[in-house]
This record gives sequence, C-alpha cells and structure tokens, in this order.
Amino acid sequence: MASNEDSDWICFNPPLWLQRRILINLVLQESKVTSVVDFGCGEGSLLSFLVQPWEKSPITHLAGVDISQETLKNTVDNCRPRKEDFDNLRLTPLTIDIYQGSIDVADERLLGFEALVCSEVIEHVYPPVLNKFFKVVLGTYKPKVVIVTTPNAEFNVYFPQLKYGTPEALFRIDDHKFEWTRSEFQKWGNAGAAKYNYSVEYTGVGTLKDSDPTVGFATQIAIFRDLRSDDNPLLSDFGSYDHIDQIVFPIYDEPDKSTSEILEVIHYYMKFLCNPVVSELEQQQKKNCVKIDYLWDIHRIRQLCKTRDNLLEILDYSTDFTLLNADEVLAHVEYKLDSPKKENDEYDWHTNDASEMESDWNADDTNDNGRHYDHGNDDLANDNGWYYDYTNDDLENGKWSYEDTFSGNSQHLQSNWDN
Repeated sequence: MASNEDSDWICFNPPLWLQRRILINLVLQESKVTSVVDFGCGEGSLLSFLVQPWEKSPITHLAGVDISQETLKNTVDNCRPRKEDFDNLRLTPLTIDIYQGSIDVADERLLGFEALVCSEVIEHVYPPVLNKFFKVVLGTYKPKVVIVTTPNAEFNVYFPQLKYGTPEALFRIDDHKFEWTRSEFQKWGNAGAAKYNYSVEYTGVGTLKDSDPTVGFATQIAIFRDLRSDDNPLLSDFGSYDHIDQIVFPIYDEPDKSTSEILEVIHYYMKFLCNPVVSELEQQQKKNCVKIDYLWDIHRIRQLCKTRDNLLEILDYSTDFTLLNADEVLAHVEYKLDSPKKENDEYDWHTNDASEMESDWNADDTNDNGRHYDHGNDDLANDNGWYYDYTNDDLENGKWSYEDTFSGNSQHLQSNWDN
C-alpha cells in the first residue's frame, strides 16, 4: 500500500502499533473477557499478539474476520502454534477461528463473543459499509466491550508532507476513505452508543516529545461497554462468513500428580534456586530462602500445581519447607550442585522439564513467522529485529517498560506509516 512518508520522517517510541496493542490488551484484561473477535484482522497481527501464555490471559477463544482471502492465508500461518506452545503446554484451551467476510454482515457463529476489536479498519471502508457497522456490532453481536481505533486527522499537522488543513491535504495511507478529527469520531461514536445502549469513552495513544496536547493523540480510540446485556440481537436474518480454518492449541492433559511427585519436582528446581547460578537470583540475602514467585514462574510447576494457592498448600504440607509468609519459603534441605556452571549450562530454562524463570512476557516471544509482531498493511512489522518487553504491572500502572534489540539498522525509525 502506497505511503507518502519518508522512512526516517518521524519516530514513535514505543512504535505506535505496539502502543495500540498494549492498550487494547489492557482493556481486554481489565474487562476479564474470555473470547475476542478481531474485526478486520488483516494478517493476524493483533490476533497473534493476543496469543499469550495461558497464565497471563484468560482468553480461550479468538476469531478473526477479514474480507481478503489472500491475506487470510498469512493470518492462519501467523496464528498457528509455535514450538514453544508445544514445549510449554497450556492449562487452559485456546481456539482461533478464521473467517472471510465483511464487517457489514453478521454471522450467527460470532454471537456470544465477549469482546470485539476493530483496529485501524473503519477508515478503509466506504460509507455504505460503515453505516451498518453499529447495527452489526452493537445491535447484533452485542459484546460486553468493543474497542475501535482510527487515525486522528488533527495529528497530521506533524506530517508536513500531508499538508493538513489545505485543499491539497493527503491521507496517511492512499487506501483511506477518510480520516476523522476527534469531534467527528466522537460524534459517530456517541450516536452509535446512544442508539444501542452502550456507554463510550475516548482515549488514544501516540505522542511526540514536543507535540501540542491540544491536537490529541496520533491514534484515537473509542471503548464501548454494553449497558443492557439482556437485549436480544437486532438482526434475525444472518449472513454467513466462509470459515477458512480453525486453529487449536495443544493443551496439558497429563493425569494429576500426587503430592509426593510434585514435591520431587519442586526439590529439583529448588536445587537451582537455592544456588546463585542465575544472575537474577544472586541478590538473595537469606540462605535457602526463595521467593514463591520464583517457583510459580516455572512453567512445569504451574502445570502440576494448577494454582498458586495449591503450591503454597503443598509447600506447607512438607516438613522440608517452612512458609515464612505468602511470598517466601525456607528450605530445610541442603541443596548442592556438583558443578554449578556445568549444571546451569545444561539446564534448559525454557522447557517443561526446566522452564523459564523470567516472569515478564516478551512481546516478541518467538519466531520467524511474526507471533507478537505487527504484519498488517497499516502496522508495519519490525524487520530489524526490534522487540519490546513489558510486565503485567506495567500494563496495570499504565507505564511502558521496553527494550530495543537491533540486528540490522542501528536507528529506531519508522519504515512505513504507523497510523
């Protein structure tokens, strides 16, 4: 899709696509939804971003809808389970259904989904399609929460080549049918919310270091919440999407282990946690005193114990341990490593047998095919190997915690529109 921007014209840090996805993820987490539709999913950049470790997200069902069959071939590939999904089996199911269809048509199979996201899509559709959006989404699907994002035209003043406010003004992307100001977007959103018994609030992401706050964010966002969930769907005559594929993630289904078997696994990991062979643990002050979070962050222990409370109960049951409080455990066993360096080198922190200690979830958690990366037309993926790391606490506190790694160009520049 043609762009009117030089590759080094402007920089959002973190990238605008990442800021959108983190905010969307935060709203979904706060809403405690278990099923999400991505309306206008493109190549699955948001869907793959929402494929998070089971312990980080309650989502068990995702659906993507897009008009382009060719695009959806990449969507399916980008959303398939990766090696780490088989290495670290989920405790909760996750299914992704991919459909070809238009956002102005309702399909009965999407009734009952708790959330719907339409990110950077509405500006690509013509008025006859957009005019049916609220009837389909708010009036028929009626999810608990709906998130819509779109470019804020007022922010285009920071793109001089767009000539905002002049008769020669251009859109950020050639395919855009319109770009709304905040008042235009809010007029549209308020009308839909009032007609279909939703509340709506507005926010956004994307600012520059010296940008004028009166022009708003680069991306404007509307969050709709259902006020009358008992209303019946408006449409009784549904259309039908083409079901392209269903992706089912592997799940942990081993029989429950006995307490003694689980304790054996805990002792195995405690051998490493009580010996400072991992840099993150070197600052522990008390001998054989380990934070419960270090144990709980081990994937295999999560699989066996199912809940943190169950882990505490097992530790409390054993005479080998004393719970100092809900956050620390003291081991009464002297753990020794024959050769700390050798054992640590051979210890695979990323498998079921010895899983990763780092609790922060990496937004690029994997791979060559784009899991947790952006691959949409408007949301360009980082081809230079950049990734951003954030924690749940960062999300809850509205703070960014990111890290850049570079495998190519050492500059952090946009290489296309990130609208």
